[in-house]
Amino acid sequence: VSVSDITANLRDNIVPEILADYPGVQADFEGQNREQAKTSESLGVIGPVVLMLMFFIIALTFRSISQTVLVFLLIPFAFIGVIWGHWLMDLVLPASFPLSLFSFLGVIALIGVLVNDALVLVTSYNELLERGGYTQMEALETAALGRFRPIILTTVTTLAGLGPIMFETSLQAQFLIPMAISVSFGLFATTIGLLVLLPAMIILVNRFKYFVTRVWTGVRVPYAQLEAATPNSPVYNWGLYAVGAAVLAVALWSVATLGGIIMGG
Repeated sequence: VSVSDITANLRDNIVPEILADYPGVQADFEGQNREQAKTSESLGVIGPVVLMLMFFIIALTFRSISQTVLVFLLIPFAFIGVIWGHWLMDLVLPASFPLSLFSFLGVIALIGVLVNDALVLVTSYNELLERGGYTQMEALETAALGRFRPIILTTVTTLAGLGPIMFETSLQAQFLIPMAISVSFGLFATTIGLLVLLPAMIILVNRFKYFVTRVWTGVRVPYAQLEAATPNSPVYNWGLYAVGAAVLAVALWSVATLGGIIMGG
């Protein structure tokens, strides 16, 4: 039986009827529900800070804000896999596994795997451009074909490792199953997005840069020359420093706010 379903039934159906008959009674949800609420509140403060710090580190690695934004745009595809995974496992397994706090903890781990795979692909692409001798399309195709096997092996080995957990029937493993479902099915969805959508989005952004550069300067700049990794590229990422300053300011503010919550709590 799902604890989340029981809690929702109590909150929506049973408790309101009791409070209507006994106005002097107050109902509080404690135990696991209270701990989940505390964890959710903590994630609400720390989560955005971690994502912004991750964004800044990846932007420094790529030396490109646009490529970093494209990687982060793949994160919504992880939620597609997570939702479909929970729905499918509800059909396959006798127990019910609705989205829970552990599901979102699995999404956090999934984002780490996604970023790691994206770093492998985009870094290889940038290294080919920096080396020279490749057009933009040749560098992207070579990087995608060369990194295809490592990305697929990462997905397959992760799914194989988490498979036994998802089909475990013991009571002690039930709280881990939503996390395993999120990582497994979310990784499957993001792998497709990484191998298909990310190269397509890189091409679209590159063509947008070409269009803007041609309209602004009237010069036909080669596609590869518009990527920040290419030597002597006219693309300068001055916004990277502004993003870094903003991330640092928000991080300091969040740490101070979290310290006040802890001291006050």
